[in-house]
Amino acid sequence: MSAGHIETLNGVVTSEVPEGIVNEFVGINSRSSQRYPTGQHACQGLFWYKDGTQPDVVFMLTHYTADYMEHYLAGPLALQGYGVLGWNTRFTGAEDRFILDDAIDDIAAGVHWLQRTNKPRKIIFIGNSGGGSLMAAYTAKAATDNSLSSPDAFVFLNAHPGRADVLTNWLDPSVTDENDPLSRDPSLDMYSEENKPPYSKDFIDRYRSAQKTRNHRITAWVKKERVRFEQSGATDRVFSLHRTLADLRFMDTSIDSSDRPAPACYAGDPKRGNYNVSLLGRSCTLRTWLEMWSLQDSKAGFEHSAGAFRIPAIVIQSTCDVGVYPSDAQYLYDLLASKDKELHFVKGGHFFEEGGDNLIAVLRLMCDWVKKRLV
Repeated sequence: MSAGHIETLNGVVTSEVPEGIVNEFVGINSRSSQRYPTGQHACQGLFWYKDGTQPDVVFMLTHYTADYMEHYLAGPLALQGYGVLGWNTRFTGAEDRFILDDAIDDIAAGVHWLQRTNKPRKIIFIGNSGGGSLMAAYTAKAATDNSLSSPDAFVFLNAHPGRADVLTNWLDPSVTDENDPLSRDPSLDMYSEENKPPYSKDFIDRYRSAQKTRNHRITAWVKKERVRFEQSGATDRVFSLHRTLADLRFMDTSIDSSDRPAPACYAGDPKRGNYNVSLLGRSCTLRTWLEMWSLQDSKAGFEHSAGAFRIPAIVIQSTCDVGVYPSDAQYLYDLLASKDKELHFVKGGHFFEEGGDNLIAVLRLMCDWVKKRLV
């Protein structure tokens, strides 16, 4: 693979379509979804490929709730001769309604569409960010369900272990009242004048324990509330979640050391973001909390999927990522049951926002790894 082809994409890695590349719209339903009255299908995507070709190796990406139709890797990979399906489930932009089994049905619909219309020789999943644990959940189910087609290989790219894990690591444990976004226990406030980085081991231990306690406390309330609703003949309700940008690693690079800047998080300034509208879980239903965010109840975490992996897998982690860290990549790699597995650390941010050489390097790593195994 020549670097020249990739270098032409500098500054054109998101919504723009490279010259000679087609992105074909796909709209279908899955076995558990229906077309909406307004006309759109529940599952939607863009299939990227070189004009006039029918690629025999295809990558597929999806996420819990983010729109991956125009993923930043789609154009670059299509230029290398691969097909790329950027796939959205019915839960794109609808985080508070997420149900794991329905999302797996929607991923299956995308896989079946590829097999039916494109007939590729190999299908490779790219589990990017939250897509890692979600697509791993599909892969694990496909290992035991003959109605689902398993991918031929799996790329974990800046992937965290699961949304319950990442949320808990970001939860602000100093919250004393879930109904008051300003409630605060100063002894557990990572942004207070009394608690400054580098944080002491005692503070880190108390803090991490309190984060798990907050997650469990919300889960206990959700279960109690579900009983109350069911007894009243109701089904579900929405509730708000506040203060979810408080990972100690946002402020202290000595914890899970990497090349990332600090203070920093995906929302910019961590303290300001923590008291703004939450990035994760800001609006939940009772059922979705248990499906996606609860440490005790969610089955979407990678620990539930890793043991079923038998396909080749590569874990790639950026060293400047301010929200997914070296320990996350090591955790995924260690849990993977695949005999053929690799772990690589590369330069760059979470989505390689800086483009340039870092994006070229990760594309070369992915494509070379695929060629050695599948071509």
